[in-house]
Parts: sequence; C-alpha cells; structure tokens
Amino acid sequence: MFLQLLQTISTTYRFDTKLTKMKSYKYLLLLFFTTIFSLTANAQKYQFSGKVFDAEKNPLYYAVVNLKGTAIYDLTDEDGQYILQDIVPGKYTLYVTILGYQPIEKEIEITQDVIDWNFYLEESSLALDEVVVTAKVGQSKEGSTTYKIGSDAIQQVQPISVSDILQLIPGNEVTGSNLNSMAQANLRNAGDYTDLNAFGTAVIVDGNQLSNDGNMQADGNIETANKGIDLREISASNIESVEVISGVPSAKYGNITSGAIIINRKAGYTPYSFSFNSTPNSYQLGVNKGFKLKDGSFLNVDGDYTYSNSSLVSRKTYYQRINSGLRWTKELLKSLSWNNNLSLRYGLGFDGQRRDPDEVVVQGEFENRTHNVSFSTNGSLKVLGTTSYSLSGNYSHQYGYQSSINSGPFIVMESLEEGTYLTDYSPVVFYKTSESFGEPVNINGRIEAQQTFNTFGFRHNTSSGFEFSYDKNFGKGRVLEEGTNVVAAGAGTRDLNFYNVPASEVYSLYVQDDINLDKESANYLFRLGLRYDYMLKRYHLLSPRVSLSVKYFEKLRLRLAYGVSHRTPSMLQLYPGPKYFDLINLDAYAEDDLRRLAVVTTHIYQPTHEDLKPSKGTTLEGGFDWENKGFNLRVTGFYKEIENGITSIGKLMTFDKQVWDTLGIAGTNELIAIPTDSIVKVNKEFSNYENAVRLRTTGVELSAQFPKIKATNTTISLSGSYLKTYEKNERHDLWKSSRALRYGLYERPAYEKYICRSNITIAQHIPQIKLMVTLRTEINWLQKEEIVSYPSPYPIGYYNVDGTFIELSEDEKRSEEYANMERSSDYYKRSIPPTYFNFHIQIRKETKQGHNFSFYANNFLWYNPTYEGLEDSSGRRSIGYLNSRVTFGIGFNFKL
Repeated sequence: MFLQLLQTISTTYRFDTKLTKMKSYKYLLLLFFTTIFSLTANAQKYQFSGKVFDAEKNPLYYAVVNLKGTAIYDLTDEDGQYILQDIVPGKYTLYVTILGYQPIEKEIEITQDVIDWNFYLEESSLALDEVVVTAKVGQSKEGSTTYKIGSDAIQQVQPISVSDILQLIPGNEVTGSNLNSMAQANLRNAGDYTDLNAFGTAVIVDGNQLSNDGNMQADGNIETANKGIDLREISASNIESVEVISGVPSAKYGNITSGAIIINRKAGYTPYSFSFNSTPNSYQLGVNKGFKLKDGSFLNVDGDYTYSNSSLVSRKTYYQRINSGLRWTKELLKSLSWNNNLSLRYGLGFDGQRRDPDEVVVQGEFENRTHNVSFSTNGSLKVLGTTSYSLSGNYSHQYGYQSSINSGPFIVMESLEEGTYLTDYSPVVFYKTSESFGEPVNINGRIEAQQTFNTFGFRHNTSSGFEFSYDKNFGKGRVLEEGTNVVAAGAGTRDLNFYNVPASEVYSLYVQDDINLDKESANYLFRLGLRYDYMLKRYHLLSPRVSLSVKYFEKLRLRLAYGVSHRTPSMLQLYPGPKYFDLINLDAYAEDDLRRLAVVTTHIYQPTHEDLKPSKGTTLEGGFDWENKGFNLRVTGFYKEIENGITSIGKLMTFDKQVWDTLGIAGTNELIAIPTDSIVKVNKEFSNYENAVRLRTTGVELSAQFPKIKATNTTISLSGSYLKTYEKNERHDLWKSSRALRYGLYERPAYEKYICRSNITIAQHIPQIKLMVTLRTEINWLQKEEIVSYPSPYPIGYYNVDGTFIELSEDEKRSEEYANMERSSDYYKRSIPPTYFNFHIQIRKETKQGHNFSFYANNFLWYNPTYEGLEDSSGRRSIGYLNSRVTFGIGFNFKL
C-alpha cells in the first residue's frame, strides 16, 4: 500500500513542462536572493572552542571539528586548539575526526559562547568497546538515504576493490571477489538493465567525480564503454570511508540518475602499512604511508598491485592492476582555515590471456590495457561563509586487441568511401584482427559557497555553486588489420578515428537551502534544492530536489524526499561512427587466381543522433526511524524511475543491388567482371542508439540494530530489501526467423522482476584479545520475473523486399501466409528459483603491535541446492544451481 501511495504521488505531480520550468526559474531566483541575503544577516552569533587530545592527553594536530550539516568547521593546530565561529543559536551535531582515531559525534545546543570544550579521541583498534563493522544508514547533507561505511567495516570484509565494499549495503548479495569481468554499481535495481543503471551512478573520489564518458572502446573481449565506472580499477587498500547515496542526492551532484558513491582516501599521518589479501585465484599487495612534513603538511603515499586468474584450474585468462598515488594535504592559510589537498595518481588495468602450450591451433586472443594518470586538487576556505572548490584532470591511454580464427574464404572489403569496387578474397583460414587506441581526457571542476544564518527563528544552511565537465577522446581509434575485414551480413566495420569526435561538455548551476527549526520536542529539517544543467549544447534541464524530515522526542524521525536528475549520453552513444553496408554484386570464387572475381558496392550511413536526449531519473521516498535504548530501526519505501534510457535498437535499410556477371577473355583463362541490367533489393540489418528504455523500481529497505548484549559484547543487526523493477524497451523488436524470408516487427514484453533478500549479522567482539568475528546469514527470499505485458507472437507488420513496412490486420497475422513468422512463446518464459540461504563468516584478529590478520569464507557450510527449470519444447527441464562453491580469503596488514 505504501509503495502504491508513493507511485501515485509521483504520477500525480507530472506538471506541465513549461509551467514547471517557469516555477523552477522563480524558485532558483528565490534561493539565489536568499543566499545573498544571508551575507548581510545580523543575527546573534557565537563561538565554540576547545582542544582535541588523544587518550594520553597529547594534543592532536589537524583534527577536523565540524558542525554536521553546516559549513562551520576548523582544523586543530599543534596545540590541538580549535575555534568554531559565527554559530547561530540552535541544536547541532558536533563531529570530531582525524585519521587513525575513532570519531566522536555529540549533540549540543549553542545559546552562548563556549570555551575549553575538550575532546579525547581513542586510537582505532579492536581493543575498543565500540567497533562498527556494518554500514550505518542515515540521512546526511549528501542525500536523503545514505550508507556510511567506515574503516573498521572496510577492514572486516577484506576488500580488494570497491565492489567488495558495496556488499555491505542492505539487500546486496555477498560474493567472492571477481576481478575478471567489469564490476558495476547496481543500486536499487532488480532488473536486467544493470549497464543502464550503473551508467547513471556517479563515483566521486576525494571530491572529484570520475567519468567514463570519453571511453569509446566498443570492441574487445571486455567492453567498458556506456557502462559507468569500472569499480575494479579503484583499489580499496587506502580507502578511509565510503558513503553510498541511494536516495535523493544533494543538488550539488549531477549527471546522474541512480545515486552516487563517495570515496574518501586516507589523508594525514599514518605509520607504514603493508597489506596482503589472497583468494584461491587472486592476490593483492599494498603499501601506504602518511608522512608529516616539517611545514606541518602531510604527504600520503600508496601503492597497490593486484593479480587474478579467471579460473581456479587455468591461468589462461587473467587480470592485473597497478595503482599508485601521492596526496599532499596542507593548511595554506590559518586565518582563513584554508585547507587544500593535492593528488597525483597513476593506474594500470590489464585484461589478457596467455597462450596454452597444449593448444595446437590458437582459436583467438584478446588484450585490454588502460594506463591512467590523474591530477586533482580540492579544498575549502572561509570566504563568503565557506567556499569549497575542486578541480581534476584525467588522461587514459587505452589499447584493445582482439584476434579470432576464421574459416574462409570470404570476400574482403575495406573501402572508406561509397562506390563499387573490384576486390579479393581472404585465405581459407585466417585471423581477423582489430586494434583500438583510445585517449580519453576528462576535466571537471566545481566551486561552491556555503553560509549559515538565521531568519525569523529558522536556521538556514545554504549552498550555491557552479560545476563543469569536459570529455574528449584524442585516440587514434579502431584499426583493422589489412586484408582481414570481410563483408558482413549486416552493417560492417572499418577503421575509425576517435580524435575527430566532438567533445562532450556539461555546465551546471545549483542552489540548496537546508532549513532547520528546533522546537522543545521536535526538530524540523526542510531541504530545498534546484540544479540547472546545460547538456549537449541544446538541452536546458532543471532538477528540483526537496526533502522534509521531522524528529520527535529524540526517538522518532519521519522522512519524505523527492528529486529529479539527468544523465547525458556518452560520446560513443552520440557518435558511434558510420555504418558500412557492403552489397556483393559478384561472388565468383575459384582456385585459379585469374578466374577469381568479387565485386562489392559499399553504401555508408552516418547516424547523427541529434534527437538523442539525456536520461531522466526521478526518485520519491519516505520512511521513518526509531531510536530507543540502543535499538535503531530504519524503514524506507521508495519509487525510482529512469526514463529515456539509452540502448541499441535493431533497424533495417534496403538497397538496390546491381548484379554483375563474368565474361571470359578469348584466348586466355582469365575472366573479367561486367555489370548486368538486373537490379535486386537487399535488406541489411544494423543497430542504432535510441532513448527506448523505461525502468520503474519500487521497494522497501529495512535496517535494524538491536541493543548490544553487554555480557558477551555481541551485537545483532538485520538488514534487507524488497525490490520490484518494471522494465520495458518501448521500441519494437526487429526479428527474422530461420523459416521466414521477411523481417517482422514484434511487440516487446514488459517485465516485472523481483528480488527480496535479507541479512542477519551477528558480530562477536572480544576487545580483551582484539578479536572480531561476524557471522552473516543471507536469506534469498524471492528472485523471479513476471511478464506484465505479454507480447503477441505475431508481428504487427513486416518489411517487404522493397523495404516498405506493411502493417498486418489481426486476421492476416494468424493466416497461413504468415504462419512462418509466428514467434515461439517459450522465448519469454523464465524459471523461478526457490528460497535459499547462504552463510558467511569473517574473522579479524589484531595484535598488540597493531597488526591485523583476517579470514573470510563465503558459503562456508557448502550449501549448494539445485532446482528444476521450466520444460522446453522437447519436454526437458534444465537444472539451476543456487549459491556458488565455497570461496575464502586471507588477509594480513602489518604496521611499522
């Protein structure tokens, strides 16, 4: 009922576009003038000061003291001193943190100046009574529903890449590390369009948003274009925290339709740390160190090497990753609290295969290699309230290679211009080889001003900013080996340069006002945000984002949020390159070279994609939180929709082909090719990108933390989600059966796909011996799909030999004449696996010197049930397997 209510509200508020834009512009101006007004507000303001020490009362340098949800912060000096200034009266959450120590979070109320408020931080260790090894769900300034994963939780899962960390999100499946295929973020989705969903998920590292939009490597064994960020490439060895936004994001985040992942790397002093993680088919080595320099700044250095085989029994296909980086952190000007981070990183990702010495004939080879160099800087200073900024640049050198054996002979065609050509044949056995050279460049930047002020008893935390993003590919492009490009049945490929493709640019403005009202028994937070994006040099897009939360008696919080976002198409979607249609006029193969003739006519079609639109994401969610005596419960219901999702659609073009014939030359054995008067029609199939997909996901997420059992220091938590995704490709399906000579257009099915999964986590912590054991029971309640719009097995029409579309009446569809175009209904059926369990264990032991040893085993009970699938047309049933085999890993972390 609650999910239906959310969906009804979302449908009801589909305003007229022009009216909505008009109101949105007025709203943007209102927030702008509110921000300007804040600079002249003269409400009474106070300061809050003190010192930060460690447990042994030594002052801590460079600790961050911040009032959460505001731009008010300070960095401690050498004496541990901090001063928070210009604080308007009200209730706040004070947050104190520094690398390597347990943060402190405290509720305070400011009604006067406060001095000598000191904090004592304890060094992070399993010796502490409170250690959190699960994702903490809540609401932050980044979004309406966020999951914060701290360093203790990250260490407990023994991650090799960021994708391993995301297994802590409620409802996600626990699997072993898989580094031999692309790793994608798949937030709040139960359907099959994971590429589209991941494409709309932003990945932000140290304040800078990563981009894969300039990637045009569409050929190869592992394709990563149009699929978002490959999470394998981000090492987990130097990550301090991860925050996942699955709800409505802050207005500062754009070019997204499906949430964001915010990654913060370590910055500050740390001892030498050497890490080693290993699974049966992979291992990872890492080292990092944070130096405190003489001028008070910090230099963090890290390196990582990872290797993985695709199989336990074969080393043929493998993956390698190298990451290294420098991060310099310094307070440039104390009077302005100007804190700046400067980062330089290098990365290598390599997918490839070895030659098997026992393989007599090599069937194929591939290689995908990416070198990446990135530079970024970000920081903040107390100007115009607090001004923050970020600027980053990324350059990648991508190389793709693919070779496969073919049995010919085939007609070779390599022309880059339209015309009719006399050509030749390939060898009887040959390797078709292609290479791809990409050099994508991304530059993005942001500047933002934040203020805090009071008006009429309301506390405002406003932010306004400008953002830009630039993507361009300067690569040589796709290069085919000469003499191996043969005529294709559909659209053929040719050499293609990337450097002539226009750049993709996005310019954005945003404003947001977080309005707080504190009452004796309740706290109100009303967030108003609006984002303007200028995409593809022609689309002016507005994204309103609003949320309301009310907390009663420090126990119950009610929440409601609504937001819109947009995602620009990638460069490959906008400029996929020309389609080459090769028509064989004459195919006269002979063993004798003098009597071997082939004539081909080439037609070229250049898709412009001028009508390709940015995708649109809409999220509506509501829920409640309950906190009382150590028990925490959070329930969220949501509705999420992605419109204008981009996918490739089958198309048909028809050409006139002139038939050629051979003519012998008198007195010789030689033949020549001559045209005839015969003209025939030829249909050629190809694919084109279109805004065709609509996804609608409704769901419920639950997270519960039970009071700690103090006698045994045991914590029990429950998390889970129920997801239902409606997915529909709104274009017709072009299809030709082996029995029919005509291409038909068919309706596509609309699916509803369900996933319901929950996890019960028992964490047994023994601080006396620095031991943490977590047992996780994963319950897969439901995984099924239903056809909510069952397509007719009959075509709505067909293309005749002239390429003209002929629509069929209901009677004609079922007539004998078109019986060979009927589509089997088995094509759409899916089997439903039963409910099953999975059991996982993670153990981490810390020594007196601070070294860590860890072990995990997924599916450690070796529980592998099977189930029978549906009968096929022959009456046979397939066997489905639930759970993978037991997977395990060990890890070591040494500190010097």
